[in-house]
Amino acid sequence: MDTATDRDRMQSNQQGWNRRALAHIDSSYYDLDTFRAGKSSLRSLELEALGDVSGKDFLHLQCHIGLNAISWARRGANVTAVDFADQALEIGRDLAKGLNVDNINFVHSNIYDLPEVLKSSFDIVYTDYGVLNLLPDLSGWAKIIAHFLKPGGVFHIVEIHPILGAFAEVDGELRLRSELFKSGVREYEVSLTYGDAYEEAREIDPYQQYAWPWTLSTVFTALIQAGLQIETFTEVPVDCRQRLASMVRDEEEGFWRLPGDPIPLTWTLSARKPE
Repeated sequence: MDTATDRDRMQSNQQGWNRRALAHIDSSYYDLDTFRAGKSSLRSLELEALGDVSGKDFLHLQCHIGLNAISWARRGANVTAVDFADQALEIGRDLAKGLNVDNINFVHSNIYDLPEVLKSSFDIVYTDYGVLNLLPDLSGWAKIIAHFLKPGGVFHIVEIHPILGAFAEVDGELRLRSELFKSGVREYEVSLTYGDAYEEAREIDPYQQYAWPWTLSTVFTALIQAGLQIETFTEVPVDCRQRLASMVRDEEEGFWRLPGDPIPLTWTLSARKPE
């Protein structure tokens, strides 16, 4: 990320995600009461991919208020959790302290500046759900991941599927729109932040959010060019929250899905840094 303009855009996003973080303290999606009572925020997609993380040095990029990072620490990983939104990190620190989770360290940094403030290397680098569209430079992102991985270390991502950008929901039906292959930054005003169910969105003070849509091929290419070897890739018809009004809850794990599972909603990928 080289341009001052992109830094200004990320600064606007940072301010907005601080506002979202404050609204998420009592969000139905994060459900902090049950989390404090011991429930993990991790789902099968993450757990099956990474398995036993006990004793591993674990870097969680774009951790937001830190629930998943704390959940990995609860499973025995030595976690460094990074985000650009300082108020989100303060919520995470308070949660970890209140839960007596001491094998986690929160680091405030723009992801592209992280090598300047963090000198460690890690067995696992991890990121999840709604992170890529906040990044203006995927090549630089992939190089950051490769930089922090130990030789033989693994990168894992679980992310919203970009095919959702090809559809709009109109009167309960999915209709195609020509968005998937449109490149470049997009700007829009945000005055709501998400809950678990569609109708549980919360109002926040408006801010300008900037997003960069990326195709899966762009992600793969960036990681490969950074020297990582892709080992697994999956697509599944489930989502972590109700992103469209017609989605229904799968009560077995709390995932949301479209009736009939017509399209993938989430994807996962694991890549390894060669020895």
